[in-house]
Amino acid sequence: MNKKILLVDDEVSLRDTITDLLILNNYSVKTAANGQDALEILDYWTPDIIISDIMMPIMDGYLFYEIVKDSNMLNQIPFVFLTAKNDKEEKEKCILNGVDLFISKPFKIEDLITIIEIKIERFEKIKKAYNIINSNENGNFMQEINAPLHGILGSINVLMNPEDCLEENNIEEVYHSIKTSGERLSRTLKNSILYQNLKNNKLEFLDDSYSEILDCVLKTKNEITRIDKNLAKRISFDVDESNVKIKDEYLNFILFELIGNALRFSKNEKKIIVSGKKHNNEYYELVIQDFGIGFSNEELKEIDVNQQFDREQEEQQGLGLGLFISKTFMKKTRGVFSIISQKNVGTTIKLFFPLHS
Repeated sequence: MNKKILLVDDEVSLRDTITDLLILNNYSVKTAANGQDALEILDYWTPDIIISDIMMPIMDGYLFYEIVKDSNMLNQIPFVFLTAKNDKEEKEKCILNGVDLFISKPFKIEDLITIIEIKIERFEKIKKAYNIINSNENGNFMQEINAPLHGILGSINVLMNPEDCLEENNIEEVYHSIKTSGERLSRTLKNSILYQNLKNNKLEFLDDSYSEILDCVLKTKNEITRIDKNLAKRISFDVDESNVKIKDEYLNFILFELIGNALRFSKNEKKIIVSGKKHNNEYYELVIQDFGIGFSNEELKEIDVNQQFDREQEEQQGLGLGLFISKTFMKKTRGVFSIISQKNVGTTIKLFFPLHS
């Protein structure tokens, strides 16, 4: 796979010239005229390096850089600034802002290629050394591993203890506890690996990928009810057939996480509603509605990789990865993710998938 470069510069002739030269050197290149346009590209496409001018209209390079470095999904990507040759003030500002490299205009394409290769190689080493355990400063990862693991080991100890005379129904409960803890542990590990692959730019998002959404919804329902048969009666479906532009694997992940969360946080065994139909000629709308604990407006703004809310009161499970990855998948496939929620009332999530013709 060709290495991917995002080039941001408002000077059309320079941008086009650099792009042509990079393509000749077997790079895949996308371009933007300013930071705002570049952020829109980053919603669905992740480069191996970003090369950006500083002085640009609408959003300059400094603000663009700050936004990238504040993003959990983007902050490890090498970022190189283009500066005027003799502008010492700009260079000093780059250094003070934490930019570790800038290239002075004009420059030789050979020098640019050398810098790109060095930066991408360093980025690859960082990706190999980086893992979610190190990034998870608040310790949720180990907690999410240890909690189900202790549940499994504790249940096994009960079964193996000859002094415990368990009745048949109690034995069934212990087996169910082991199964539930095992499923939780498996999901945590899978989501963690998926997040790392997503962050390390190892997942492909092809424009020609598509899925039949009703088929995926039914598969998700079967998977959820396989884990707990009692959940089947709590899910109300009204979903129309349609082909949408997203890979089966990613759509199945989104559905499992969002429907699973809706069931988990709905009070008093209330039903959840899953409905889907064509919104217009361009998008398919899928709605997942629950009547659970809900989020406040402040919490909705803070949804991130390791973020959880009211953990002790609501006994939440998971790293917060499921919702975060689902939102990222929607962005990467040029869909729209909308969430409306109210504390102690419920949550409505609307997903708008581009239609596949």
